[in-house]
Amino acid sequence: MIPSTVHAPRALRRARLALAAVVLGSAALFAPSGAAAQGAGGDATLAQTLFEEGRRLMEAKSYAQACPKLAESQRLRPGTGTLLNLALCNEGLGRTATAWGQFKEALFASKKEGNAAREAFAQEHIDALEPRLSKIQLNAENTPGLLVRVDGGDIPAAALGTPIPIDPGAHEVEATASGYTVWSTTVQVGESADLKAIAIPKLLPVAPTSKPAGPQAPPAASGGAGARSGGGGLQPAGFVIGGAGVAVLGVGAVFGILAAGQASDAEKDETLCPEKRCTPEGRKEINAAETKALVSTIGVGVGVAALAAGAVLVLTSGPSRAEGASAAAARQGSPARVHARIVPLIGPEGGGVGVLGAF
Repeated sequence: MIPSTVHAPRALRRARLALAAVVLGSAALFAPSGAAAQGAGGDATLAQTLFEEGRRLMEAKSYAQACPKLAESQRLRPGTGTLLNLALCNEGLGRTATAWGQFKEALFASKKEGNAAREAFAQEHIDALEPRLSKIQLNAENTPGLLVRVDGGDIPAAALGTPIPIDPGAHEVEATASGYTVWSTTVQVGESADLKAIAIPKLLPVAPTSKPAGPQAPPAASGGAGARSGGGGLQPAGFVIGGAGVAVLGVGAVFGILAAGQASDAEKDETLCPEKRCTPEGRKEINAAETKALVSTIGVGVGVAALAAGAVLVLTSGPSRAEGASAAAARQGSPARVHARIVPLIGPEGGGVGVLGAF
């Protein structure tokens, strides 16, 4: 069990005292390095503004507000001095692993720059933080293509099984692999020198989705839509033919009215048919009226015949007839088929329609 409160070692207390002295009296130690001041003018100005505001907030121990400003200043204009301040800020927030890593980075940069004061300061904080570092160790079973993430960040396969420094607090661990289910857990890491070992089991394969072996035959209708449809579609056909008959009958009636009116007007017109003797122009009018009359006669005949055919189809397409045909077809091993054709009949004296087929 990790105690909830751990007293800072003497080295850490000395480092904090050194921090206060340096923050107040040594601008050279914490100022951004001159080598990094070669960025664009706007970025450099913004970076310096954020750095100074972050320093001010950090002196007031407002670490949560100071750290994002220092981090952005470091992004805009990287510098060893800014990095040291950012590490101190994260240390103040209790992010021991983050601060330790940043002090390490600042140590290497200070050695490269030949700045002994910064190098000594970074090393002192590294020595104070290392005994307090909490760590997490991820032990994973062998799963092909395994990918492990901690708080959304990928963990290299080479790091599995090795204790890794991590900030105290809650962390989300996730393991994934193509074709396997996702495994995840949440681990709570203690504040000082805690070690959490996480056993990641072998992931389970995703169950394959079942697919039908071939086309599925539709279920046989039993007193359902097939029976209600009225003999395999004859009843709807009867209504369609009957409706067409009504339409044709209406057309025939219209032409009959037009023919009667045209003939009557021609006979009454003295310029066309004086004394009931029609001139050539009058005869043309009479012939046109006779043509309309013929169309009317044919239309009426076809309409009446279509109405009759439709009525026959509707009346002879009962459920019992359809069911009997279906049963007979099933006994013979073949589906029931109904064939019907509507045939127009037009003659010199009129017209109509006929229904030909096998029911």
